[in-house]
Amino acid sequence: MYEGANSDPASPGAEERRKFPRIDIATNVSYAAIIPAYEVGTTKDISEGGMCLEMKRKMARGTILRLEFDLPGDKPEHIEALGRIMWQRPKTEDTYATGIKFLT
Repeated sequence: MYEGANSDPASPGAEERRKFPRIDIATNVSYAAIIPAYEVGTTKDISEGGMCLEMKRKMARGTILRLEFDLPGDKPEHIEALGRIMWQRPKTEDTYATGIKFLT
């Protein structure tokens, strides 16, 4: 679980410490905790360094995920990457906002 409300980059008024700017985007992402069956979540935002993924499963900080998703646009780009869970917090009763740092 991500610790410290003031250090949450998504908190209103929080100091921006991200290396890369975020772009608001909503696209489905297939992910697997290396490497059972894929599950599906939805991005909240994405950058060159990572994404915020809304998922239905609570997962431990440090878990490595295999990610596959398409970036929308005139020529959609298919992305396959590995990512590490850096933080996770409840969003609704059955979903979790999950900060993921891209490793590849």
